[in-house]
Amino acid sequence: MTAKILNLKNPDTYTDNIKIAADALLSGKIVAFPTETVYGFGVRSDNSTAIDNLYSVKQRSKDKKLSIMIAKHEDVTKYVKQIPLIAEKLIRAFWPGPLTLILNIDDKSTVGLRNPDNRVIRDLINAVEIPIASTSANISGKAPAIDAQQVVTNFSDKIDIVLDGGPAEAGSPSTIVKICDDTFEIIRHGVIEKERLNRCINEDCFSIGS
Repeated sequence: MTAKILNLKNPDTYTDNIKIAADALLSGKIVAFPTETVYGFGVRSDNSTAIDNLYSVKQRSKDKKLSIMIAKHEDVTKYVKQIPLIAEKLIRAFWPGPLTLILNIDDKSTVGLRNPDNRVIRDLINAVEIPIASTSANISGKAPAIDAQQVVTNFSDKIDIVLDGGPAEAGSPSTIVKICDDTFEIIRHGVIEKERLNRCINEDCFSIGS
């Protein structure tokens, strides 16, 4: 198997290539795509075989959950019924953007959600119409890919589709934050620094530029 590279720079073929990638996801394949931070891998979140394959490709422990990509911030309510105030502040400030929030579903389970600020992945989510389980495009513990060529070099024989949207803008991963009632814990340091998170919460900001 060799990954098919779909160039997204041509507007005449953009929509068709998004559909090809969406069909691949729906059939249980692994798709790589750009985000505003780094390149990511995605599979449909309700396909256990596809998820197992993604863990194998990443060489990632199943103790580390995959995140769910959502196309708009309102979709958070599909997963979490009661959103803590601190999470609401961070959502207003940094979504869409490079912030993954880990929220409690119930007393025993959590979900990681991200609303990315990137047209490609949002269009892909909307085309699939099924939640996409996602993780950065790298071997676990290694630096993530920041362009399509790096994905192809490292994973060409292990994944199915690479959406080539050019270099990722930030080149650093999203910040992952776990919400714990009225406070938070940074699980992975990324584009958004702790100082910005604290400033947002303390100043009750409403936009990323606040």
